[in-house]
Amino acid sequence: MNVRVYTLLAHLEVPFQISRAVRTEKRMVIVELEERGQVARGEGSPDAFFGETTESIEADVRAALDLIPEDPTDLATLRSRLNERFPHGGAAACALDILGHDRAAHAAGRPLFALLGTADNASTASRKAPPTSFTIGIAEPKVMADRAAAAAAKGFQVLKVKLGHGDDDAILGGIRERFTGTIRVDPNAAWTPDEAPRRIRRIVRHNIEFVEQPTPPQDVDGLRRVRERSELPIVADEAAVRVSDVDRLAEACDGINVKLQKSGGIAEARAMIDRAHELGLKVMLGCRAAETSVAIAAAAHLAPAVEWADLDGNLLITDDPFRAVAVRDGRFVFTDRPGLGVVPA
Repeated sequence: MNVRVYTLLAHLEVPFQISRAVRTEKRMVIVELEERGQVARGEGSPDAFFGETTESIEADVRAALDLIPEDPTDLATLRSRLNERFPHGGAAACALDILGHDRAAHAAGRPLFALLGTADNASTASRKAPPTSFTIGIAEPKVMADRAAAAAAKGFQVLKVKLGHGDDDAILGGIRERFTGTIRVDPNAAWTPDEAPRRIRRIVRHNIEFVEQPTPPQDVDGLRRVRERSELPIVADEAAVRVSDVDRLAEACDGINVKLQKSGGIAEARAMIDRAHELGLKVMLGCRAAETSVAIAAAAHLAPAVEWADLDGNLLITDDPFRAVAVRDGRFVFTDRPGLGVVPA
């Protein structure tokens, strides 16, 4: 096996601000394995919230290359080894898991959605997958409204609007004047359990679909109290990392945001989706502020199995070196290329 691990710098089209950070660029770790004339790829996109850096992810990926099984179809062994090495999941495990799934689908000569059983062909995958939201980062209310209007002009039917400690009503009022589609909001854990119901009450009139992780993720009891008093559905994000988190969140929210980079890849994400559905929770597949088409494609191939998608990380950057699953009018357009379907841009 010929393996290459490297760090890639990508630039965001506009500064991306959430309640706890702002960024204009992002470094991701790419791992590529070439064998039998085919290249399989994986990606790790670090998040400082979980104590990750690009350097730590690249070092962890390099140190774990020996976990890749000789047999490309042996995903069970790969998952077992990754769980032992990375019991808390994370971006390094995710990079290797995505690589393994891309490699297995290449070996089978099938698109990943067919290997996963989420769809039979590209047409049904595109039809079954929910539309992806487009994220509007924190900025001046007029700027956020302008960006919402621009997203609408590109055909997006769903927005995820980042909120923090500002005037939520003014922000959403300005956006609603320019956008008539579905709006979800995400304070990224910026609100306290006491203030969250009050803030939610003020924004209900803007026809909001749900509120994502309004309170600190470690305070599950606080999230439960918010849900009991909330006039809108609550979706857990930072609190939902691994399948073991799903049960403890079941009474504290109406749905969870599953991110491959948090969970450690496709295998764990599938387990989280299955358990959430068993417990009556809805599921959104999400991403980090910037990812290339490698990581986004991996999640997109799972998207026919969930209710919501927030997979726009590759659409927020200007220099994605890959293309895989296109987005047209906010909906995924799959191909029947094997694996992730990734090709150089």
